[in-house]
Amino acid sequence: MTSPTPPAGPALRFRHHGHRDAALIRDLLLDIHDEVYEGSDDPLAGREAFAGFVDHWSAHAGFACVTAHDGDQPVGYAYGAPLGPGTRWWAKVTPALSDDFTAESGARTFALSELMVRAPWRGTGAAVRVHDTLLAGRREQRVTLLVHQAHVRVHDLYQIWGYVAVGGVVPFEGAPDLLAMVRTLQAPGGQGSAGTSSA
Repeated sequence: MTSPTPPAGPALRFRHHGHRDAALIRDLLLDIHDEVYEGSDDPLAGREAFAGFVDHWSAHAGFACVTAHDGDQPVGYAYGAPLGPGTRWWAKVTPALSDDFTAESGARTFALSELMVRAPWRGTGAAVRVHDTLLAGRREQRVTLLVHQAHVRVHDLYQIWGYVAVGGVVPFEGAPDLLAMVRTLQAPGGQGSAGTSSA
């Protein structure tokens, strides 16, 4: 995968993918991940470990993914799926959240599992465009994500995009300390209440 220098504000093309496309985009998702995390000492950053996460999320019937392309170059992607009634997403968040907050119906909260952009396109606005394209038109009330607590600049950026931290979490053994964040997509009545970020 070559890494050219993109122009400022590249003219990106976006492609939408669902559960049925999982096998077709799997290698692309893994290849971009490998490039982004090359040299990382995170034990969960290896290709095999990440493939398990890709397969888990893409097996969800509600899986949604957006890939971005600049000419013939893949730029990055974002993907996730709605949280179902049996989700454990909120179970280990501390301080504990109320039952009203954590109740899921399969249509209340979209979980943004991954958002990554290759190095040549960082700082060009590509990340927020991928993010906003994935979320545009979603019918859930809110979106949630997990971010490394140690990556202060990253969760500061998510705050600029409208996310609010709701607690810390280590979702499974071996996971790093993460921060659970939430952003409103639309009010319960269906009226949009979170505009597109300009970041």
